Amino acid sequence: MLALTGLGLVRLTSVKNSGSLPEQSAAADQAKPATQAVPFRLLLSAPATEIEVNAVRLAADPPISGILEIDPKNPRVALVVHWQNPTLVGEHRFAKLTLEAPGQETLTHVFDAAGDIDDFIELPFPAAE
Repeated sequence: MLALTGLGLVRLTSVKNSGSLPEQSAAADQAKPATQAVPFRLLLSAPATEIEVNAVRLAADPPISGILEIDPKNPRVALVVHWQNPTLVGEHRFAKLTLEAPGQETLTHVFDAAGDIDDFIELPFPAAE
């Protein structure tokens, strides 16, 4: 009787390998954040030697545009601009970013700096549920 109880407990507490792998795959797929493709345009007040948007290097030749992959759970855009010529004393340069997210109003933000730009903006897009 004790042996049958022991076998029953072993069977109840054992882990089935066949069922655990798909669950782990499904959990891994859910952990990957879905991104939203957002068209953008960037207008600069002066020629640049280097432009990065969300750590992606872009060609500095106008027109500067493309598609950004935005994380809906953390919607933000980081911009780095290194100008071709140094700014003069008291001179400010700008980069005007326009985003056209699907289902959202067009968003325009102006980054302004006395030298190179290294800044970010948190977007007012709704967080994903």
